[in-house]
Amino acid sequence: MNNFMMYSPMEQYIINPVIDINLTINNVILYLMFGAFITILIGKGIFNGNSQTKIISNNWGIMSESLMRTILLMIENYVGLKYSIYLPLFYSIFHLVLFSNILGLVPYSTTPTVELVMTLSISFTLLMGILLIGFLTHKLRLLAIFLPSGTPLGLILPMIGLEVLAFVLRILSLGLRLSINMITGHLLLKVILGFIWSGYLADVSFFILAIPIILLTIFICLEVLIAYLQSYILIFLVILTLKDCTMS
Repeated sequence: MNNFMMYSPMEQYIINPVIDINLTINNVILYLMFGAFITILIGKGIFNGNSQTKIISNNWGIMSESLMRTILLMIENYVGLKYSIYLPLFYSIFHLVLFSNILGLVPYSTTPTVELVMTLSISFTLLMGILLIGFLTHKLRLLAIFLPSGTPLGLILPMIGLEVLAFVLRILSLGLRLSINMITGHLLLKVILGFIWSGYLADVSFFILAIPIILLTIFICLEVLIAYLQSYILIFLVILTLKDCTMS
């Protein structure tokens, strides 16, 4: 076992090509595809365990229905029942981000949501789509969201510039928040795991290693919770932006 080498904790974020047939598929895209595949399976109800002979869903079905109901209530409470037609979109994005976060906890895997290009693309696409919905709803009156009511005439142009900048920063913050939280959490897990492995190779007593092992277990549970919370926060902030752009 002494032949094993300990690599940098940042190794898990190295992008490596997996399939190269005219179109290169690297490890990040591959695990994003895994997350999308799991999302499709849940959306199709394969994990729900429902059939004509069953009345009550299994645990997967109950959890899936609870998450769907939670997102639906957010849309109804903050935007309105009319915009519940976007529930499938928000529900799918929530699961895609959630499973992309959780897949990074699997040994020798990678986390698609640590890549800024991935998270910023998701936030940019969602918020630009919401702006388009707002424009189709209010036409040029949508520009009112960039001009607070009661603004003095001389401050109109500066305030519009600041509000546009704030909207751009909202796109950046959505992507950066998700990526940074995943990087720091998964990096901490890799450091603790490397510490445990180094102690094991050095024949450290199991009773001494029990403390970092317990800490590792706690942090894994915490990372699963953070993976869920970051997905929830992303959808919540997107829905709030939808509210701002569609309010009458």
